[in-house]
Amino acid sequence: MRFEAPLPSELAEELFTFWPAIFGGPSDDPDLPHHVFLGSEREYNRNTVYVDRRGEEIAGTCGLTVSKRVPILGGVGEVATGPEFRRSGIATELCRQAVDEFRGSGGQAVFLATGNPDAARVYYRLGWRKLAGASVMANISDGSSPEAFLVDYFRDLGTARVGPATPEVRIPMIPLLVSPHDWQVLDSNAAMFSTRYAVQGSCMGLYRRYAAVARDDRGSWFCAVTDSGHVVGLSTARLNESGGCRVDAFAHEYHKGVWNELVEATTGWGASRGVSSFEATVSVEDEEKRAMFEAIGFVSVGSGEPFELGGREIGSVRLRL
Repeated sequence: MRFEAPLPSELAEELFTFWPAIFGGPSDDPDLPHHVFLGSEREYNRNTVYVDRRGEEIAGTCGLTVSKRVPILGGVGEVATGPEFRRSGIATELCRQAVDEFRGSGGQAVFLATGNPDAARVYYRLGWRKLAGASVMANISDGSSPEAFLVDYFRDLGTARVGPATPEVRIPMIPLLVSPHDWQVLDSNAAMFSTRYAVQGSCMGLYRRYAAVARDDRGSWFCAVTDSGHVVGLSTARLNESGGCRVDAFAHEYHKGVWNELVEATTGWGASRGVSSFEATVSVEDEEKRAMFEAIGFVSVGSGEPFELGGREIGSVRLRL
């Protein structure tokens, strides 16, 4: 059976009982929260759930989220099979339905993440391929490699505008964050690192990790988005205990010109809350990023806490404006 958000409330409740029991994660902090399946994001994304029932019992599920602004992009999650129904092909069939629908509507790249080798083999047979430096896989409709798709995806996009993040970027931010970047630490507030230096294990959870920065109104985050809806940069601001504001930002190599505007958005947000002191923490090896912060007035105030990247500790530098 196929259901598109908004789901009936009874089904949503049933699914949010089924999924935590399968995944073992906290039911109050899923990658896609309860309200999404009740239709809160239908202005921005199309959320579909494929459900296999055996009698009255849910045997398996698969979720597909497709960006309405950039409909060539999608993400798969909520792939779950009840323990007593495993190894019966349920997940394979549900994922196949999702891919067929996605491709049939013109989709070009659908992403998912898995750390399960058995599941990865199923996805591989359906066309997904692993990205380097990540537990993320991409299913590219024309058969090209994920890396080739990502290179072409960011070419010739024109200018980008910076604004507050909305659920519109839930899917379009994935290509940006699974692409390899020269900077080691992309965002210290969101603990986001380049796949060139550390394994990215998340896909549909990336939006949640950035949104967490804005929890309890003590933070905010911003996106650089092109006219075509491509997300080419992200920035964050988070108030700290000392009355200052910690900021960070990065942009795709082809769009570094928007970096200053991303930082300005964060400092502007902090200033609107009465903050006059801003801090950034960068890896000691991210010399270009440090130089860019210093070019807009930040100065070094000593060492910070080290970053953990790929099993090794990397020193950091604290900068203040």
